[in-house]
Amino acid sequence: MKKKLALVQLAHHREPRLLVFGQSVSSFGDGVSYVALTLLILETTHSASKLAWFSAARMIPLVVFLLLGGAIVDRFSRRTLLLISDSARAVLTGMLVVLLGAGVLRYWELLVFGVLFGSFDAVFMPAISALTPEIVPEDLLPAMNAVRPLANNLTGQMIGPAVGGAIAAASITWAIGVDCATFVISSASLFAMKPTLAPVHTLGTSMFSEIRDGVRYMRSIRWFLTGLSVVTFMNALVFVPMGVLIPYFLLHDLQTSKLLVGYTFAVMGLSGAAGALVAANLKTPKRRIRMAFTYWMIGSLSALVFSFATNWWEVLLFPLVSSPMMLLGNVIWESMMQTEIPKEMLGRATSVDWFLSLGLSPVGLVVAGLLANDWGVRTYFVVFSLACTAPGLWMVISRRINAVDAARVSATEVAEPPLTTSPPGECPSSHEAGI
Repeated sequence: MKKKLALVQLAHHREPRLLVFGQSVSSFGDGVSYVALTLLILETTHSASKLAWFSAARMIPLVVFLLLGGAIVDRFSRRTLLLISDSARAVLTGMLVVLLGAGVLRYWELLVFGVLFGSFDAVFMPAISALTPEIVPEDLLPAMNAVRPLANNLTGQMIGPAVGGAIAAASITWAIGVDCATFVISSASLFAMKPTLAPVHTLGTSMFSEIRDGVRYMRSIRWFLTGLSVVTFMNALVFVPMGVLIPYFLLHDLQTSKLLVGYTFAVMGLSGAAGALVAANLKTPKRRIRMAFTYWMIGSLSALVFSFATNWWEVLLFPLVSSPMMLLGNVIWESMMQTEIPKEMLGRATSVDWFLSLGLSPVGLVVAGLLANDWGVRTYFVVFSLACTAPGLWMVISRRINAVDAARVSATEVAEPPLTTSPPGECPSSHEAGI
Protein backbone atom coordinates (compact mmCIF):
# COMPACT_ATOMS: atom_id res chain seq x y z
CA MET A 1 0.00 0.00 0.00
CA LYS A 2 2.85 2.34 0.78
CA LYS A 3 4.25 2.19 -2.75
CA LYS A 4 0.79 2.58 -4.27
CA LEU A 5 0.35 5.70 -2.16
CA ALA A 6 3.69 6.97 -3.51
CA LEU A 7 2.42 6.60 -7.07
CA VAL A 8 -0.74 8.51 -6.19
CA GLN A 9 1.32 11.27 -4.55
CA LEU A 10 3.58 11.46 -7.59
CA ALA A 11 0.59 12.02 -9.87
CA HIS A 12 -0.29 15.13 -7.85
CA HIS A 13 3.01 16.84 -8.70
CA ARG A 14 2.72 18.97 -11.85
CA GLU A 15 6.33 18.88 -13.08
CA PRO A 16 6.81 15.09 -12.96
CA ARG A 17 3.39 14.70 -14.59
CA LEU A 18 4.39 16.93 -17.51
CA LEU A 19 7.76 15.23 -17.89
CA VAL A 20 6.30 11.72 -17.92
CA PHE A 21 3.53 12.72 -20.37
CA GLY A 22 5.88 14.36 -22.86
CA GLN A 23 8.44 11.57 -22.77
CA SER A 24 5.73 8.91 -23.02
CA VAL A 25 4.46 10.49 -26.24
CA SER A 26 8.02 10.78 -27.53
CA SER A 27 8.67 7.13 -26.64
CA PHE A 28 5.61 6.12 -28.66
CA GLY A 29 7.11 7.84 -31.71
CA ASP A 30 10.46 6.18 -31.07
CA GLY A 31 8.76 2.78 -31.03
CA VAL A 32 7.02 3.49 -34.32
CA SER A 33 10.19 4.69 -36.05
CA TYR A 34 12.40 1.94 -34.63
CA VAL A 35 10.32 -0.80 -36.22
CA ALA A 36 10.01 1.21 -39.45
CA LEU A 37 13.76 1.80 -39.78
CA THR A 38 14.54 -1.83 -38.86
CA LEU A 39 12.24 -3.10 -41.58
CA LEU A 40 13.60 -0.52 -44.07
CA ILE A 41 17.22 -1.60 -43.56
CA LEU A 42 16.49 -5.34 -43.56
CA GLU A 43 14.36 -5.03 -46.71
CA THR A 44 16.92 -2.99 -48.63
CA THR A 45 20.15 -4.63 -47.42
CA HIS A 46 19.10 -8.13 -46.20
CA SER A 47 21.99 -7.94 -43.72
CA ALA A 48 22.07 -8.25 -39.93
CA SER A 49 25.52 -6.68 -40.04
CA LYS A 50 24.29 -3.47 -41.69
CA LEU A 51 21.41 -3.21 -39.23
CA ALA A 52 23.94 -3.59 -36.44
CA TRP A 53 26.12 -0.85 -37.99
CA PHE A 54 23.12 1.50 -38.06
CA SER A 55 22.43 0.87 -34.35
CA ALA A 56 26.14 1.35 -33.62
CA ALA A 57 26.16 4.64 -35.56
CA ARG A 58 23.70 6.08 -33.05
CA MET A 59 25.42 4.58 -30.04
CA ILE A 60 29.04 5.54 -30.85
CA PRO A 61 28.55 9.33 -30.50
CA LEU A 62 26.40 8.69 -27.44
CA VAL A 63 29.31 6.93 -25.77
CA VAL A 64 31.98 9.33 -27.07
CA PHE A 65 30.19 12.50 -25.94
CA LEU A 66 28.59 11.23 -22.72
CA LEU A 67 31.29 12.58 -20.40
CA LEU A 68 31.13 15.97 -22.09
CA GLY A 69 27.34 15.79 -21.93
CA GLY A 70 27.49 15.12 -18.19
CA ALA A 71 29.69 18.17 -17.63
CA ILE A 72 27.26 20.30 -19.65
CA VAL A 73 24.37 18.96 -17.57
CA ASP A 74 26.15 20.05 -14.37
CA ARG A 75 26.57 23.61 -15.70
CA PHE A 76 23.23 24.46 -17.29
CA SER A 77 19.53 24.07 -16.55
CA ARG A 78 18.65 20.40 -17.03
CA ARG A 79 15.11 21.25 -18.22
CA THR A 80 16.49 23.67 -20.86
CA LEU A 81 18.92 21.04 -22.13
CA LEU A 82 16.10 18.50 -22.48
CA LEU A 83 14.07 21.06 -24.42
CA ILE A 84 16.95 21.77 -26.81
CA SER A 85 17.60 18.05 -27.32
CA ASP A 86 13.99 17.14 -28.13
CA SER A 87 13.53 20.17 -30.41
CA ALA A 88 16.70 19.34 -32.36
CA ARG A 89 15.63 15.73 -32.80
CA ALA A 90 12.25 16.91 -34.08
CA VAL A 91 14.08 18.86 -36.81
CA LEU A 92 16.33 15.90 -37.67
CA THR A 93 13.38 13.52 -37.92
CA GLY A 94 11.54 16.01 -40.14
CA MET A 95 14.53 16.05 -42.50
CA LEU A 96 14.46 12.26 -42.64
CA VAL A 97 10.76 12.36 -43.58
CA VAL A 98 11.54 14.73 -46.47
CA LEU A 99 14.30 12.46 -47.81
CA LEU A 100 12.10 9.38 -47.53
CA GLY A 101 9.16 11.12 -49.20
CA ALA A 102 11.38 12.22 -52.09
CA GLY A 103 12.70 8.68 -52.49
CA VAL A 104 16.35 9.75 -52.28
CA LEU A 105 17.35 8.40 -48.86
CA ARG A 106 20.48 6.23 -48.97
CA TYR A 107 22.05 3.92 -46.37
CA TRP A 108 25.00 6.20 -45.61
CA GLU A 109 22.58 9.06 -44.92
CA LEU A 110 20.83 6.86 -42.37
CA LEU A 111 24.20 6.37 -40.68
CA VAL A 112 24.70 10.15 -40.52
CA PHE A 113 21.21 10.50 -39.07
CA GLY A 114 22.11 7.94 -36.39
CA VAL A 115 25.31 9.80 -35.49
CA LEU A 116 23.49 13.14 -35.07
CA PHE A 117 20.72 11.55 -33.03
CA GLY A 118 23.25 9.86 -30.75
CA SER A 119 25.02 13.17 -30.14
CA PHE A 120 21.85 14.72 -28.72
CA ASP A 121 21.19 11.53 -26.73
CA ALA A 122 24.53 12.14 -24.98
CA VAL A 123 23.06 15.25 -23.34
CA PHE A 124 19.49 14.03 -22.98
CA MET A 125 20.21 10.87 -20.98
CA PRO A 126 22.25 12.39 -18.11
CA ALA A 127 19.98 15.48 -18.12
CA ILE A 128 16.76 13.58 -17.47
CA SER A 129 18.33 11.54 -14.66
CA ALA A 130 19.80 14.67 -13.05
CA LEU A 131 16.53 16.61 -13.41
CA THR A 132 14.50 13.94 -11.62
CA PRO A 133 15.67 14.66 -8.03
CA GLU A 134 15.18 18.40 -8.69
CA ILE A 135 11.45 18.02 -9.35
CA VAL A 136 10.63 14.93 -7.26
CA PRO A 137 10.80 14.58 -3.43
CA GLU A 138 13.39 12.05 -2.27
CA ASP A 139 10.80 9.63 -0.88
CA LEU A 140 9.12 9.49 -4.31
CA LEU A 141 12.31 8.87 -6.33
CA PRO A 142 11.84 5.06 -6.58
CA ALA A 143 8.28 5.61 -7.81
CA MET A 144 9.43 8.15 -10.42
CA ASN A 145 12.31 5.93 -11.54
CA ALA A 146 9.77 3.14 -12.07
CA VAL A 147 7.02 5.26 -13.67
CA ARG A 148 9.36 6.59 -16.37
CA PRO A 149 10.31 3.12 -17.71
CA LEU A 150 6.72 1.95 -17.15
CA ALA A 151 5.43 4.67 -19.47
CA ASN A 152 8.33 4.13 -21.87
CA ASN A 153 7.63 0.41 -22.13
CA LEU A 154 3.89 0.83 -22.56
CA THR A 155 4.14 3.48 -25.26
CA GLY A 156 7.63 3.05 -26.71
CA GLN A 157 8.08 -0.71 -26.64
CA MET A 158 4.54 -2.05 -26.72
CA ILE A 159 1.99 0.28 -28.36
CA GLY A 160 4.55 2.12 -30.54
CA PRO A 161 6.09 -0.97 -32.19
CA ALA A 162 2.69 -2.61 -32.69
CA VAL A 163 1.34 0.51 -34.37
CA GLY A 164 4.66 1.06 -36.14
CA GLY A 165 4.58 -2.40 -37.72
CA ALA A 166 1.11 -1.70 -39.12
CA ILE A 167 1.95 1.82 -40.36
CA ALA A 168 5.31 0.77 -41.82
CA ALA A 169 3.63 -2.04 -43.73
CA ALA A 170 1.70 0.71 -45.55
CA SER A 171 4.26 3.54 -45.55
CA ILE A 172 7.60 3.89 -43.81
CA THR A 173 7.52 7.63 -44.53
CA TRP A 174 4.30 8.04 -42.55
CA ALA A 175 5.77 6.03 -39.68
CA ILE A 176 8.78 8.37 -39.39
CA GLY A 177 6.42 11.35 -39.68
CA VAL A 178 4.58 10.14 -36.57
CA ASP A 179 7.90 10.14 -34.70
CA CYS A 180 8.56 13.73 -35.78
CA ALA A 181 5.16 14.86 -34.47
CA THR A 182 5.74 13.21 -31.08
CA PHE A 183 9.03 15.10 -30.63
CA VAL A 184 7.10 18.33 -31.12
CA ILE A 185 4.64 17.31 -28.39
CA SER A 186 7.41 16.33 -25.96
CA SER A 187 9.14 19.67 -26.58
CA ALA A 188 5.88 21.48 -25.81
CA SER A 189 5.54 19.57 -22.51
CA LEU A 190 9.06 20.54 -21.47
CA PHE A 191 8.37 24.15 -22.42
CA ALA A 192 5.28 24.12 -20.16
CA MET A 193 7.35 23.04 -17.14
CA LYS A 194 8.65 25.62 -14.71
CA PRO A 195 12.20 26.78 -15.51
CA THR A 196 14.93 25.21 -13.37
CA LEU A 197 18.12 26.85 -12.22
CA ALA A 198 21.56 25.78 -13.36
CA PRO A 199 23.47 23.69 -10.78
CA VAL A 200 26.07 25.43 -8.62
CA HIS A 201 29.59 24.77 -9.85
CA THR A 202 33.04 26.07 -8.96
CA LEU A 203 33.73 29.35 -10.74
CA GLY A 204 36.83 29.52 -12.89
CA THR A 205 37.09 25.78 -13.47
CA SER A 206 37.09 24.46 -17.00
CA MET A 207 34.56 21.93 -18.20
CA PHE A 208 37.30 19.38 -18.78
CA SER A 209 38.53 19.84 -15.21
CA GLU A 210 35.02 19.12 -14.01
CA ILE A 211 34.89 16.00 -16.18
CA ARG A 212 38.19 14.85 -14.67
CA ASP A 213 36.95 15.56 -11.13
CA GLY A 214 33.73 13.66 -11.79
CA VAL A 215 35.55 10.63 -13.19
CA ARG A 216 38.02 10.67 -10.29
CA TYR A 217 35.18 10.81 -7.76
CA MET A 218 33.28 7.93 -9.36
CA ARG A 219 36.44 5.82 -9.59
CA SER A 220 36.71 6.01 -5.80
CA ILE A 221 33.33 4.29 -5.34
CA ARG A 222 34.00 0.55 -5.47
CA TRP A 223 30.42 -0.65 -5.99
CA PHE A 224 29.87 1.82 -8.81
CA LEU A 225 33.01 1.16 -10.85
CA THR A 226 33.07 -2.62 -10.44
CA GLY A 227 29.35 -3.01 -10.97
CA LEU A 228 29.38 -1.03 -14.20
CA SER A 229 32.31 -3.07 -15.50
CA VAL A 230 30.12 -6.17 -15.27
CA VAL A 231 27.03 -4.45 -16.68
CA THR A 232 29.08 -3.25 -19.66
CA PHE A 233 29.53 -6.80 -20.95
CA MET A 234 25.92 -7.81 -20.26
CA ASN A 235 24.69 -4.83 -22.26
CA ALA A 236 27.21 -5.16 -25.08
CA LEU A 237 26.87 -8.88 -25.66
CA VAL A 238 23.29 -9.78 -24.67
CA PHE A 239 20.81 -6.99 -23.93
CA VAL A 240 21.67 -4.44 -26.65
CA PRO A 241 22.13 -6.98 -29.52
CA MET A 242 18.71 -8.52 -28.84
CA GLY A 243 17.08 -5.54 -30.58
CA VAL A 244 18.99 -6.43 -33.76
CA LEU A 245 19.23 -10.22 -33.62
CA ILE A 246 15.64 -11.02 -32.63
CA PRO A 247 14.05 -9.34 -35.71
CA TYR A 248 16.78 -10.83 -37.92
CA PHE A 249 16.11 -14.31 -36.50
CA LEU A 250 12.35 -13.94 -36.95
CA LEU A 251 12.57 -12.71 -40.55
CA HIS A 252 15.43 -14.81 -41.90
CA ASP A 253 15.42 -17.98 -39.77
CA LEU A 254 11.73 -18.44 -38.96
CA GLN A 255 10.38 -16.57 -42.04
CA THR A 256 7.77 -14.66 -40.02
CA SER A 257 5.83 -11.60 -41.23
CA LYS A 258 6.62 -7.92 -40.64
CA LEU A 259 3.65 -7.60 -38.31
CA LEU A 260 5.03 -10.31 -36.04
CA VAL A 261 8.28 -8.34 -35.74
CA GLY A 262 6.30 -5.35 -34.52
CA TYR A 263 4.28 -7.53 -32.14
CA THR A 264 7.49 -9.00 -30.74
CA PHE A 265 8.70 -5.54 -29.76
CA ALA A 266 5.24 -4.89 -28.34
CA VAL A 267 5.47 -7.97 -26.13
CA MET A 268 8.90 -6.81 -25.01
CA GLY A 269 7.39 -3.49 -24.00
CA LEU A 270 4.45 -5.11 -22.22
CA SER A 271 6.67 -7.34 -20.11
CA GLY A 272 8.95 -4.39 -19.36
CA ALA A 273 5.95 -2.33 -18.27
CA ALA A 274 4.89 -5.14 -15.96
CA GLY A 275 8.37 -5.16 -14.44
CA ALA A 276 8.29 -1.39 -13.94
CA LEU A 277 4.86 -1.60 -12.30
CA VAL A 278 6.15 -4.23 -9.90
CA ALA A 279 9.25 -2.12 -9.18
CA ALA A 280 7.09 0.91 -8.37
CA ASN A 281 5.30 -1.08 -5.68
CA LEU A 282 8.35 -2.76 -4.14
CA LYS A 283 10.31 -1.40 -1.23
CA THR A 284 13.96 -0.61 -1.89
CA PRO A 285 15.78 -3.81 -0.88
CA LYS A 286 18.28 -3.75 1.97
CA ARG A 287 20.86 -5.48 -0.22
CA ARG A 288 20.56 -3.33 -3.31
CA ILE A 289 23.64 -4.56 -5.22
CA ARG A 290 22.77 -8.22 -4.75
CA MET A 291 19.17 -7.81 -5.82
CA ALA A 292 20.01 -5.69 -8.87
CA PHE A 293 22.55 -8.21 -10.19
CA THR A 294 20.27 -11.15 -9.42
CA TYR A 295 17.64 -9.59 -11.67
CA TRP A 296 20.19 -8.85 -14.41
CA MET A 297 21.61 -12.40 -14.33
CA ILE A 298 18.15 -13.93 -14.72
CA GLY A 299 17.60 -11.64 -17.69
CA SER A 300 20.87 -12.71 -19.29
CA LEU A 301 20.20 -16.42 -18.78
CA SER A 302 16.78 -16.11 -20.41
CA ALA A 303 18.59 -15.89 -23.79
CA LEU A 304 19.14 -19.65 -23.47
CA VAL A 305 15.65 -20.13 -24.96
CA PHE A 306 17.35 -19.81 -28.35
CA SER A 307 18.86 -23.25 -27.77
CA PHE A 308 15.45 -24.79 -28.51
CA ALA A 309 13.25 -22.05 -30.04
CA THR A 310 11.68 -23.09 -33.34
CA ASN A 311 8.48 -21.01 -33.16
CA TRP A 312 7.70 -17.32 -32.77
CA TRP A 313 6.09 -17.76 -29.34
CA GLU A 314 9.20 -19.56 -28.03
CA VAL A 315 11.43 -16.65 -29.11
CA LEU A 316 9.13 -14.36 -27.10
CA LEU A 317 10.22 -16.05 -23.88
CA PHE A 318 13.52 -14.17 -24.07
CA PRO A 319 12.10 -10.61 -24.03
CA LEU A 320 9.24 -11.68 -21.74
CA VAL A 321 11.80 -12.52 -19.04
CA SER A 322 14.71 -10.20 -19.82
CA SER A 323 12.74 -6.93 -20.13
CA PRO A 324 11.21 -6.92 -16.62
CA MET A 325 14.44 -8.24 -15.10
CA MET A 326 16.46 -5.42 -16.66
CA LEU A 327 14.00 -2.81 -15.40
CA LEU A 328 13.84 -4.17 -11.86
CA GLY A 329 17.63 -3.98 -11.65
CA ASN A 330 17.75 -0.54 -13.29
CA VAL A 331 15.25 1.01 -10.86
CA ILE A 332 17.30 -0.18 -7.88
CA TRP A 333 20.55 1.07 -9.43
CA GLU A 334 19.26 4.50 -10.50
CA SER A 335 17.56 5.17 -7.15
CA MET A 336 20.78 4.14 -5.42
CA MET A 337 22.80 6.65 -7.45
CA GLN A 338 20.34 9.47 -6.77
CA THR A 339 20.56 8.93 -3.02
CA GLU A 340 24.26 8.03 -2.62
CA ILE A 341 25.79 10.69 -4.92
CA PRO A 342 25.72 14.49 -4.28
CA LYS A 343 23.19 16.29 -6.52
CA GLU A 344 25.76 18.78 -7.83
CA MET A 345 27.73 15.84 -9.30
CA LEU A 346 24.77 13.82 -10.49
CA GLY A 347 25.04 14.92 -14.13
CA ARG A 348 28.67 13.82 -14.37
CA ALA A 349 27.98 10.67 -12.34
CA THR A 350 25.11 9.72 -14.63
CA SER A 351 27.23 10.37 -17.71
CA VAL A 352 29.98 8.11 -16.32
CA ASP A 353 27.29 5.53 -15.59
CA TRP A 354 25.99 5.59 -19.16
CA PHE A 355 29.52 5.87 -20.61
CA LEU A 356 30.69 2.70 -18.87
CA SER A 357 27.48 0.68 -19.14
CA LEU A 358 27.16 1.39 -22.88
CA GLY A 359 30.86 1.84 -23.67
CA LEU A 360 31.31 -1.47 -25.46
CA SER A 361 27.81 -1.68 -26.90
CA PRO A 362 28.71 -0.23 -30.35
CA VAL A 363 31.49 -2.82 -30.64
CA GLY A 364 29.15 -5.46 -29.25
CA LEU A 365 26.55 -4.68 -31.91
CA VAL A 366 29.06 -5.05 -34.72
CA VAL A 367 30.51 -8.24 -33.21
CA ALA A 368 27.00 -9.64 -32.68
CA GLY A 369 26.09 -8.96 -36.31
CA LEU A 370 29.26 -10.62 -37.62
CA LEU A 371 29.10 -13.65 -35.30
CA ALA A 372 25.38 -14.13 -35.90
CA ASN A 373 26.07 -14.34 -39.64
CA ASP A 374 28.86 -16.91 -39.07
CA TRP A 375 27.62 -18.90 -36.05
CA GLY A 376 23.89 -18.32 -36.26
CA VAL A 377 21.76 -16.45 -33.73
CA ARG A 378 21.16 -19.58 -31.64
CA THR A 379 24.80 -20.30 -30.94
CA TYR A 380 25.58 -16.63 -30.32
CA PHE A 381 23.01 -16.18 -27.55
CA VAL A 382 23.76 -19.50 -25.84
CA VAL A 383 27.49 -18.73 -25.65
CA PHE A 384 27.26 -15.14 -24.45
CA SER A 385 24.34 -15.52 -22.06
CA LEU A 386 26.41 -18.04 -20.11
CA ALA A 387 29.63 -16.01 -20.41
CA CYS A 388 27.99 -12.88 -18.95
CA THR A 389 26.47 -14.66 -15.96
CA ALA A 390 29.75 -15.57 -14.22
CA PRO A 391 30.91 -12.00 -13.36
CA GLY A 392 27.35 -11.16 -12.25
CA LEU A 393 27.47 -14.05 -9.80
CA TRP A 394 30.69 -12.65 -8.36
CA MET A 395 28.97 -9.29 -7.76
CA VAL A 396 26.25 -11.06 -5.80
CA ILE A 397 28.57 -12.94 -3.45
CA SER A 398 31.38 -10.37 -3.00
CA ARG A 399 31.37 -8.90 0.52
CA ARG A 400 33.62 -6.00 -0.43
CA ILE A 401 31.32 -4.87 -3.21
CA ASN A 402 28.23 -5.23 -1.04
CA ALA A 403 29.77 -3.29 1.86
CA VAL A 404 27.83 -0.19 0.73
CA ASP A 405 24.66 -1.83 2.05
CA ALA A 406 26.16 -3.04 5.33
CA ALA A 407 24.90 -0.02 7.27
CA ARG A 408 21.37 -0.48 5.85
CA VAL A 409 21.28 -4.11 6.94
CA SER A 410 22.67 -3.27 10.39
CA ALA A 411 20.17 -0.43 10.85
CA THR A 412 17.30 -2.78 10.06
CA GLU A 413 18.57 -5.34 12.54
CA VAL A 414 18.77 -2.69 15.25
CA ALA A 415 15.30 -1.40 14.44
CA GLU A 416 13.84 -4.93 14.51
CA PRO A 417 15.61 -6.84 17.33
CA PRO A 418 14.81 -10.49 17.98
CA LEU A 419 12.07 -11.19 20.49
CA THR A 420 13.30 -12.05 23.99
CA THR A 421 11.56 -13.53 27.00
CA SER A 422 11.72 -11.53 30.24
CA PRO A 423 12.63 -13.35 33.44
CA PRO A 424 9.69 -14.15 35.71
CA GLY A 425 8.54 -11.17 37.73
CA GLU A 426 10.08 -8.60 35.33
CA CYS A 427 8.22 -6.48 32.84
CA PRO A 428 9.68 -6.11 29.34
CA SER A 429 11.24 -2.75 28.56
CA SER A 430 9.41 -0.35 26.30
CA HIS A 431 11.85 -1.21 23.44
CA GLU A 432 11.23 -4.96 23.80
CA ALA A 433 7.49 -4.44 24.02
CA GLY A 434 7.53 -2.58 20.74
CA ILE A 435 6.30 0.72 22.13
